[in-house]
Amino acid sequence: MHVRSLSSVLTLFAVAATLVAQAPDRGRGRRDAKPVELKNLTFRTETFKSEAIGRDNEIGVYLPKDYDDPKNKDVKWPLVVWLHGLFEDHMRFHERGGAEVLDQCVGEGKLPPCVFVSANGGRTSMYFNRKDQRWEDLITVDLLEHLNKTYRVSDKREQRAIMGVSMGGMAALRIAFTQPDLFGAVAVHSAAVMPEDPAQLPDRMKEMVKQFGFTEVFGDPIEKEPWQKANPLCLAQALDSKQMHGLRIYFDAGTNDRLHLGETNELLHKVLDKKGIEHTWRLIEGGGHSWGSGFQGEALPHSFAFLGEMFAAAGAVKSGLEGLGGSVGGKGDDEKNGKKDDAKDPKKDAGHDKPDANGRSGGGR
Repeated sequence: MHVRSLSSVLTLFAVAATLVAQAPDRGRGRRDAKPVELKNLTFRTETFKSEAIGRDNEIGVYLPKDYDDPKNKDVKWPLVVWLHGLFEDHMRFHERGGAEVLDQCVGEGKLPPCVFVSANGGRTSMYFNRKDQRWEDLITVDLLEHLNKTYRVSDKREQRAIMGVSMGGMAALRIAFTQPDLFGAVAVHSAAVMPEDPAQLPDRMKEMVKQFGFTEVFGDPIEKEPWQKANPLCLAQALDSKQMHGLRIYFDAGTNDRLHLGETNELLHKVLDKKGIEHTWRLIEGGGHSWGSGFQGEALPHSFAFLGEMFAAAGAVKSGLEGLGGSVGGKGDDEKNGKKDDAKDPKKDAGHDKPDANGRSGGGR
């Protein structure tokens, strides 16, 4: 790891520690949230019993507006699972602009009508499995079982995707890399990609590991092996492209991410590129991190269209991927067709997508 990148990563965790100390009230702003108007989808919240965490768990569910139409009684819809960020819950996506973008992309054909589920992984769980609460199993076992029983969702891998932002982006990558048979695609924004060696963490961050109860996961002091098993950057080092079964990978981050996740995500891109694993990576010039930076309008359409392309290839509605930029890592279509990837051309923008004049993008808190 370059000295500059390491310095930025350490800054990342120092800032993260500050954010924990200043964590916002869970309900702040929710009472004043404006109603969300959807034209192509319906939205509901519901609870289901989770054995993994030992209690009921609430989720948000978006359904195609004609889901209950008798003519669609035999339709098996594509499934997308969204994992939220730190200090968030299942309503964050709905209340901070994600719902409108999702609805618009479905209406424009970028993403086919689908069952889109916003999970609730706890405010600080990092979606780790612990002794008393197995947050990853909540997603990969209990939630999927509930959705399979409750909704007409496709059981085909190429009709299922997992997404996430920040903390949820890290978890989505971890799940996709370690259980590639569950989902055909993973698409994340500002994923919390961590340094490879836990010894590089500031003391304050190590104390946070204890504060959140992660010593059950990583040990005390933090042990290198369990730490690396949870870190997408380390997991990518061990990936075998033949065992990924064609997993489609999309991730982006901004150059102005306040946690410097643009740099750590670019390291992930380089690892995947070196291993010849196909992926789409976008480093967004001027892009930020939080919902307030505007990522929902400038990054989500790309990831939705990315998923739409997979769903379309599997027989769903044609996607609207054309015109949405990005750098295809590994041996993507451009390379196969003899076109030079911008990421490999020093005269170009290294595959970095240019946002609008506001220069916004990013992920969850």
